[in-house]
Amino acid sequence: MSGPVPPYTLTRKRMKNVRMVVQPGTGEVRVSAPLRMATADIDAWVRSKAAWIEARRADAVARPAPLSPGAEAEALKRELRPLIDELVREWVPRMGVPTPTWRLRVMHTRWGSCNRLRRSITFSVELARKDLHLVEYVVVHELAHLLVSNHGPDFQSVMDTFLPPWREHRAELNGS
Repeated sequence: MSGPVPPYTLTRKRMKNVRMVVQPGTGEVRVSAPLRMATADIDAWVRSKAAWIEARRADAVARPAPLSPGAEAEALKRELRPLIDELVREWVPRMGVPTPTWRLRVMHTRWGSCNRLRRSITFSVELARKDLHLVEYVVVHELAHLLVSNHGPDFQSVMDTFLPPWREHRAELNGS
């Protein structure tokens, strides 16, 4: 394949295969490659992925950059805390679950997590950037884990009972 090599930032590591990511928010292309791989081979590989890169860039630039701890995260926490508090107070009696302790954290791979034994839930601060029905879905999802620890049929039954459109909400939240 010919054409220019899309600009990228290269990091060499002890690894077997080349990897690439397009950063959300900036669209920057980052490539990780094996230590001994020739630069010409890396360029050729990146060039062969030019169409994929452009498709991902448009999507990545449209998304906000991942949240980091700091002033923006603290502002979002202040905005989200009363909403989560209200939703937890509404759903705990409806679902008949014990009132959990909960907190907000910058999380990069999950919308929430639940420790059933401690009755403790952590919600991602990123939820402040989402619509109310999606925040409600995550609250109900994590509260459901106080009843069922896994995502099996019993969990799905709990979700079907309390929030019938949960599958659509999950798909919207995860962008599919």
